[in-house]
Amino acid sequence: MEGQEDRGLLETSWGAGAQSISCIVRIGGALLRGFVHSLLQQEGGLPRPVSPEELGGGEEGGPEEPPVSSLRVAALRVWHRLSQDPEMDSLVGVLAGRPPLPALAEVSEQLFQDGINWGRVVVFFYFTYRVVLQALLGGRSLQAIMGWAVSFLQGRLSAWIRDQGGWGAFFSYSPPQPSRDP
Repeated sequence: MEGQEDRGLLETSWGAGAQSISCIVRIGGALLRGFVHSLLQQEGGLPRPVSPEELGGGEEGGPEEPPVSSLRVAALRVWHRLSQDPEMDSLVGVLAGRPPLPALAEVSEQLFQDGINWGRVVVFFYFTYRVVLQALLGGRSLQAIMGWAVSFLQGRLSAWIRDQGGWGAFFSYSPPQPSRDP
């Protein structure tokens, strides 16, 4: 029952306020930054290392608290499974050669036009990573992209996350098996 333990740790660490919009946004921002930073650390051939501070966050830009770290690990696990779907390659192709922030905005709107689910939230995190990578390679500001992504999370996703029971509900999510073409 690893998910239940992690959910309990999240609720214990953040208290009853863990389901408030402001707390959901703080946790979500820290989770998004940790997710993007983890994938950047795995990326080879970067022009330079990226510090967590470059991804923004002010007060929350410091070290992750254990519950956020557990969420990040769970989100990366979900992404690994979702990334095996051949449809993901075509979605990522939409970003190529486009200005980073407008590309992220367009893809994000399209991603959630039919509704929100945990898998789409993880895909949004991945697209944010891809746009941050594109900006890094192009010498653009990473904080502007991360700031926009956290604002999108606040404006479009936070109420849905609250309605699911907060970030702790993510630990119960199991992505569907990727489709396989014969």
